[in-house]
This record gives sequence, C-alpha cells and structure tokens, in this order.
Amino acid sequence: MRWLSNTKLGSLYSISSGLCYGLLGYFGVTLMNAGLSVSNMLFWRFFVAAVFMMVILIPKYKTILEAPVESLKVIIYGIAFYSTTAITYFIASKYIGSGLSMVIFFTYPAMVMLFNFIFYKAPISKTYYLAFAMIIVGMGFLGDFQECALDIIGIGFGLLSAVFYSGYIIASKESKASPMVSTFMVSIGSMITCFIFAFIESSFFIPTNLADWANIIGIGVICTAVPILLLLQGLKYITSEKASILSVLEPVFVVIFGIILLDEKVNNIQIIGIIIILSGAVLTLFSKTLNSK
Repeated sequence: MRWLSNTKLGSLYSISSGLCYGLLGYFGVTLMNAGLSVSNMLFWRFFVAAVFMMVILIPKYKTILEAPVESLKVIIYGIAFYSTTAITYFIASKYIGSGLSMVIFFTYPAMVMLFNFIFYKAPISKTYYLAFAMIIVGMGFLGDFQECALDIIGIGFGLLSAVFYSGYIIASKESKASPMVSTFMVSIGSMITCFIFAFIESSFFIPTNLADWANIIGIGVICTAVPILLLLQGLKYITSEKASILSVLEPVFVVIFGIILLDEKVNNIQIIGIIIILSGAVLTLFSKTLNSK
C-alpha cells in the first residue's frame, strides 16, 4: 500500500473498521433471538475476540511483557470505556428505541473534537463542522423513530455511550501500545466487565448450540477484534477527530447488511439519510484538500 498516503491509508483503515462493525447487528440480533442476554452475548463476543488476538500474539508474546504498565492501561480503557459503551447503548435502546439511541450515540465525533480542544488545545477543521452537521441530519433520516420514546433516562444513557466511546478513541490515540496488543487488552477488559454484569443478572451460561457458536465467533472476530484492530491502526495515521467521523459510516453498513442478511426493508427517507451520511464522510475524506484552498 505504498501508493497510498498516510492520511488515505488511515482513512481506509477507519472506513474498513466501520464496514466490519456493520455486521454487528446481524450477529447480535441472531444471538439475542437465540436467548442470550445482552451482557452474556457481549461477554462471549469479547471472550472470542481476546482468544483470537491471543493466538495471533503467541509468536510475539514478548511485546506484551515489554510494557506491562501500558498493557494494564489498555485493559482499564476496555473496562472504563469500551464495554461501558456497549452496555449503556443497549440500555438506552430499551428506553428510547434503537433509532434515537443510534442518533444520540453518533454525536461522539463532536465529543471527540470538544475533548481534544479542551484538553489538548487541538484546532477543529471548519470542514468537520459541516460534515458532522450532515451526518447528524442523515442519522435523523436513517433512524426508525416509530417505536422510540422521549425518556430522560434513555437519553442520558445514550449520551453516556457517546461519552464513553469518545473517551476510548482519545485514550487509544494517546496509547503507546501496538494495535494488536491494544486490541487484545481492550477485549480482556471488556470481557471482565460484561462477565460481572451477566453474573449480577444471573444470565450467564455457556451456549451449546453449534449455530450459536458460529455467530459468537462471527461477532467476536469479524465485528470486534478485526474492527478494533483496524481503527487503532488507522489512528496511527490520522487524527482521532477524522477517524471518529469516518467511523460513522457504520450505520450505513448496518442498513446494507440488514437488507442483505435480515431481509429488512428500507424506505425512501432512509435512502436519503444514507446519501447525506456518505456525503458527510466524503467531505471529511477531502477535508485537507478543501481547507488548503
């Protein structure tokens, strides 16, 4: 990939991460329909992701031992940010519906910009303002609000999920751990949190159905380990603001895979939403060129 600039390479990694996350809805819905609770499903998701990364890291085990303090920090990131993002998002969905929860969650790029500005004095590209506004409008068209309710608790949990994920992106950008080690450690931290929640709910059990395990492996590898790895790799080349905005392509991929795999229907309003979101993402891709003119 030497023909790609660092910025384009980082953007490609971030978009690919969103593509992998797009299958999360398919695997997650299938597993929950099979009787797994949210916390139990998330535990097995992160368990498989951790095992997958551990196998990859076996030949490079010294990289984990070389920086134990940094590895511990990343585990804490998984506990404090990544797993809490997933849990608070699903809680919000129960209160206000998945459509409104999705729109609220994807305000996290604005939070990433705000936190970077406050704590690191990072300048915000004017193009990002327009791109973010387009994405929020697109989310409004894309979300299904027929079953949502305006509940202050649900909105609060939705905002929390956005705050936690923005914290994860910023912390990951600052982390000195390699993307592979970081993915492994984040999976371990998230696995621990979700196990505690499943234990408290008394919903933990070991699936015995082969079809369930196929979906667990899919959600753990394709929708967790690989996209986390791709996002962290992308953060090596581009800013956390740009990576966060590009990753909002995830709901577009969710809709596409929902149509293909779950036989879901898309109306004209949602198609408009997809076009607006894609336009915002394209604007972000070319932000450096536009700002230089």
